[in-house]
Amino acid sequence: MAPWDQELTLEAVLARLSPVAAAGTQVQQNLTAWVHKARSLGGTWTQIGTALGMTRQSAWERFSGE
Repeated sequence: MAPWDQELTLEAVLARLSPVAAAGTQVQQNLTAWVHKARSLGGTWTQIGTALGMTRQSAWERFSGE
């Protein structure tokens, strides 16, 4: 059973929002670092997009910083 499918009070759910958001931020930071590492090793936006299940253009827009 997923945590959000459990019987919880509103207070319990609200208490979990911040830690979950922080974990999501950490995941995004790690993903960005890995993408930058792939680029520094010569990876193309097409290769990165394919690895992430998105188009080259989407990968570039999300991670290039331009």
